[in-house]
Amino acid sequence: MHRLSYTILVLAFVSTSHLVAQEQYQHAPPAKSVVTVTDSYDTELYDRLIKTSENVAIEDSNLKQQARKFDAGWWQPLVPRSLRRNAQGVQITLEQTLYEALANSQQVKVFKQLPPIRQTAIVEADAAFDWNAFIDTQWDDSSDPIGNTLTAGPGIGRFRDHNLSGSAGLRKRTRTGGQLELSQRFGWQDNNSQFFVPAPQGTSRIALSFTQPLMRGRGRWYNRSLICLAKIDHNVAGDEFSRQLQSHLLEVSRAYWATYLERGVLYQKLRTYERANEIVKRLKLRRKIDAPASQIQAAEAALADRRSDLARAMTAVKNAEARLRTLVNSPSFGEYEEFELIPVDTPSFEIYPVDMQLSLAEAIQQRPEVQQTIRQIKAASIRFGMAKHELMPVLNLITSTYVAGLAARGDVGQAWQNQFNQGEPGYSVGLQFEVPLHNRAARARSRRRNMELHQLQHQYQVTLNTVKLEVQVAVREIETSQRELLSKERVVRAREMQLNQLVKRWERLPRADTTTNLVLDNILRAQEDLSRAEFEYLQAQITYNLAQVNLKKATGSLFQHQTANTK
Repeated sequence: MHRLSYTILVLAFVSTSHLVAQEQYQHAPPAKSVVTVTDSYDTELYDRLIKTSENVAIEDSNLKQQARKFDAGWWQPLVPRSLRRNAQGVQITLEQTLYEALANSQQVKVFKQLPPIRQTAIVEADAAFDWNAFIDTQWDDSSDPIGNTLTAGPGIGRFRDHNLSGSAGLRKRTRTGGQLELSQRFGWQDNNSQFFVPAPQGTSRIALSFTQPLMRGRGRWYNRSLICLAKIDHNVAGDEFSRQLQSHLLEVSRAYWATYLERGVLYQKLRTYERANEIVKRLKLRRKIDAPASQIQAAEAALADRRSDLARAMTAVKNAEARLRTLVNSPSFGEYEEFELIPVDTPSFEIYPVDMQLSLAEAIQQRPEVQQTIRQIKAASIRFGMAKHELMPVLNLITSTYVAGLAARGDVGQAWQNQFNQGEPGYSVGLQFEVPLHNRAARARSRRRNMELHQLQHQYQVTLNTVKLEVQVAVREIETSQRELLSKERVVRAREMQLNQLVKRWERLPRADTTTNLVLDNILRAQEDLSRAEFEYLQAQITYNLAQVNLKKATGSLFQHQTANTK
């Protein structure tokens, strides 16, 4: 009797399956049930997803074979497919995305301006040795009481003097610290003094002077120190640009794979939703036969929960695309409403060994932070040397020579000729000495530069330790991701086998049986477990690929690697 009832149930199930095929799921919940959790703007996208889910069912066997062959998931061929009918698909590779980021990213343009800005300081420091032209003019009109008849002569109450002077010439600072000046002076003067002859008179004087420091401020090394510091600062800016650029390229790579991840998760959520939807359809078709209301309600509750997960997954795809657009700023990426970014690169599954010592050696040679700290130590050494030099007193050698001319009737032109025709050279030589008592300012500056140098030497050790730590973490992450990738792939296969066994058991049991309710609950949980395992496997794929990129960044070769790929 029991076997007879079991046979009747099996025949009823077979007939029901034929009925489902003939009616094409007319009794199933319509596709609009997915749209109810979203706005009307996403209707076409969800229709496309539902249609894609049907293609998934048709191609399921082929996809599973491909997954076993490439150690990938069934979602891998679906991720590069377009989701939105009204949006133009833009297929992008990781290499293309990084190239677009280098060419168009506003953040990269901000980083790129730092070295040229610092380069202007080199020209500014070197310009201190340029020639400077000058012109000085002055008019003096004085009226002074006379206290001595020898000032202007007897009978003159006030001394009135009119004097117009002007000078022009060139001056510069030499690279040895000297000050060189060549000037031509002209003058016109007239006053009421009886001893002023000739009156009025024109004057002319050409002079050459040179002042050379003999102690503080002497030497090419000291006077070129600011240029050397500016060059080092420019190189430090280049290292900073390389560091920031590699960090940005890493963020772009993360955003690219995050877009791939969210699209894959969307298909995983859709597959989980369709599994629950299929159970609801079957139960509703057997409602009048043997499907209890409790099972239908449980399946519908799971379906509603997965419908909300599907909406959340769709939002995550939007956010991932928006972040990628923001980081890249490429005009070819367009806006979300018009263009759909479709990552076509698939995660790499190539397992390769990573040598810790070679990675550390490469990082020490390539990491911009290490080079930046070394250059900062060089700059601190130069500043310390300048501070020690400035402890010396000032001792300057002052020399000058000139020729002068004088002409009557205020003829300045004739005076200029006379300075060469009649003038004789005059000269002067002297020393200038100055030393601050106790010299506290220079001593304090020297101590500060010395402490700064020692501080940067300790900072160099900190930088090496930090780089070493980052490389060790990156290498270990590669090794761990490789093991995790293999482990998560086995978990997915085990969860698939578990779900298949539960579904087969549920199909053979009577619907009204208590055991069937438990099996149904186990199926719904197994579906969730499989979805979670698929997500973790996909996440492990992305984590492994990002670990490879992060290792290149940790060794300082990310920018060189991507530049070589884009050429």
